[in-house]
Amino acid sequence: MKLSRSFASSLAAAAVALFMSSAHDAEAAKLEGRSVKIGCLASVTGKGAEWGQTAKISMEIAVEEINAKGGIGGVPVELICYDTQTLEAEALKAVSRLVERDRVLAISGPCFSGEFETIAPQLDGQLKTVINSYCSAKPGLSAMSRWAFRNTLTSDKQLKPVVDAWLKEYKIKKVVIIYDAEDAVSKGEGAGVLPALFKAHGVEVLESLTYRTKDTDYSAQVTKAKSLGAEGIGLGACYQNAAAIAKEMQKQGLNVPVVGGACAGAPGFIEIAGKAAEGAYMSTAAFLDDPRPEVQAYVKKIVAKNNGKQPPYGGPRAYDIIYSYKHCFEASGVTNKPADLASDREKIRGCLAGLKKFPGVAGEITMDENRDGAGSSAILKVVNGKYVNMAK
Repeated sequence: MKLSRSFASSLAAAAVALFMSSAHDAEAAKLEGRSVKIGCLASVTGKGAEWGQTAKISMEIAVEEINAKGGIGGVPVELICYDTQTLEAEALKAVSRLVERDRVLAISGPCFSGEFETIAPQLDGQLKTVINSYCSAKPGLSAMSRWAFRNTLTSDKQLKPVVDAWLKEYKIKKVVIIYDAEDAVSKGEGAGVLPALFKAHGVEVLESLTYRTKDTDYSAQVTKAKSLGAEGIGLGACYQNAAAIAKEMQKQGLNVPVVGGACAGAPGFIEIAGKAAEGAYMSTAAFLDDPRPEVQAYVKKIVAKNNGKQPPYGGPRAYDIIYSYKHCFEASGVTNKPADLASDREKIRGCLAGLKKFPGVAGEITMDENRDGAGSSAILKVVNGKYVNMAK
């Protein structure tokens, strides 16, 4: 069949236009420079080592995947990481190095709320660079700066469904709360989140007992809780402390269930507490037994690089942050030119603030009005030495 000359000309013109449009889009997506720099804050040592180590590995996996497919805008990603040592002062120094010396486009981390709470107020001054935490959970912190983001669920969002399920199963009417008075998120849970949730259910808080982060002896707190007739224990604790408290409860014969928050539900809780962990309820912002193929592909890689162990929820959340950065770098018109660093950082900030239902292995990323992650979480119960999602 012959085409008319006018139709053939129109078809050719359309083809050229399509080619020109595609070429323009490809050119627009192209970034400048030898590498696209992303900063990383990870507590590789200190009390948060399990969280920091697995988050760092997870970010490295994401970078490897992205670079294997051509990088971002045709430029390879360079991940620049510093160990915060789970110390607020060290985290602040590392942020300054990343922003001013390394000149990164954006930063993933830190994990812990104490670190985040120290950094966030400094961002509106000279720093003006996005930080996006993968596991900070103390409510209210992102409101401290327009540059502060958290791809996680705050403690109140995580704990509400967990406490609901815990009370429904165990029919508890009287509790004692034991919490770390030094750790930011643990104190926030023990002094604020848990009392409010128990009050809403008409549960009596017999007493709130505290300890310090580096304490190793919890016999006094457990003895007191036992003497008060506690029917359950609410923990504001990281997993190491939570596990030690559970073991002390077992030793003293205080056989009542426990419920813990954002920092307690790491795999290390079960590993340390052993049989004393049975029946405990824990919150989380990711569930790695999710059968979605992308989740299991991530799990396979992280387990292979993490001595056969699954990470706490900060791992998949950190992995997702790197991919959300890739999306924002490409979608917001980042150039990666040295002269455009300030405007590039502003573009990234605007993109993240508007992120809605971005797919991730920890679940869809949607930033709420406070620049905190929104969405549902799993309800973990320890059954036969493993976490089971009771939200199913």
